[in-house]
Amino acid sequence: MTADGVALVGVHILIGGGTQTNVVTGVLSPTTLNNAIIALRQQKNQAGVIMGNSPAYLVVPTPLYKHALEITESALIADVANNNLNVFRSAYGITVYTSPYMDATAGGSDTAWFLLSRNHAITRLIRQGIQTTLRDWSISNNRTYFYQANFREEVYAVDYVGVVGSTGL
Repeated sequence: MTADGVALVGVHILIGGGTQTNVVTGVLSPTTLNNAIIALRQQKNQAGVIMGNSPAYLVVPTPLYKHALEITESALIADVANNNLNVFRSAYGITVYTSPYMDATAGGSDTAWFLLSRNHAITRLIRQGIQTTLRDWSISNNRTYFYQANFREEVYAVDYVGVVGSTGL
């Protein structure tokens, strides 16, 4: 949820009236990535001002990682017969990131993807750094050491500006 009470990717009601959608439909492809870039560049903030954000990061689940790299890093356009220059590599320099926590096996989706600008408002808050403990073998019932580590963090989005997403459907 963002500060306006709407999911990060969705239809947001602007303060001055009107709405702003930061959703692109379709599976990840050069066409849908281009649509997301256009949506990101034309995206308005809460006051209705066009922000003109440039794409910087493409975040995908593990099953889409190879395909995302082919789209963004190939010297030529992927999956076509002609030898056109790949503008996603030369003009934008989009960095692809992946996380297994986005995958369907972790409760996410194998098709959803997100395009972010450098000015996005997604923040990671570290509530507790890594803390480790070691229980000595002399106080265990089976004479083994027990090592444990934990941490606490939270991810939240203050605002939707700088983010465009797709369910991949």
